[in-house]
Amino acid sequence: MKLYIFRHGQTEGNRLQICQTADFELNEEGIKQAERLRDDLAKINLPIIYASPFKRAEMTGRIVASAHKTPVEIREGLEEMRFGQAEGMLEAEMPKKFGEELYQQLINVPEPHWDSKIPEGESKREALERFKRSLDKIKKICPYDTAGVASHGHIMRIFYYDHFKEDKKFENCEYFELEI
Repeated sequence: MKLYIFRHGQTEGNRLQICQTADFELNEEGIKQAERLRDDLAKINLPIIYASPFKRAEMTGRIVASAHKTPVEIREGLEEMRFGQAEGMLEAEMPKKFGEELYQQLINVPEPHWDSKIPEGESKREALERFKRSLDKIKKICPYDTAGVASHGHIMRIFYYDHFKEDKKFENCEYFELEI
């Protein structure tokens, strides 16, 4: 099975560099980005798109799906890594509140700090396992050979590093292909 895993479009939280919660929607630029992604992926004709339950990923998935009136299914486990007490905070404030060392461990993907986390948040290892379980479930339930997956930048970065052993930051509406 081939998956096209893509990051959501821009939100005001992205623009302002806020550690986002589930409630951020696409801004005007994010909608334009999602429309460009839709046009780029239209040639593939994805038969289904699985989306994170976070509004920005669902909105992006629905815009991409509009090219062929593809169904969008919300799938738990595809959401962004949970940053606990840092959610809603400006990213620049995180090192001040939680310490520069922990902040660097969270934003840099290469190991060995995959078990570090902010209080009430989740570690990279926990987020990765959740994401991988969701992809495994998609593989089991999806009746098609190809599907789209609308997700988030940091969890995509962690997964990409784990799978390909390369650190790659994903811009809004950037995607990669994956055989599972």
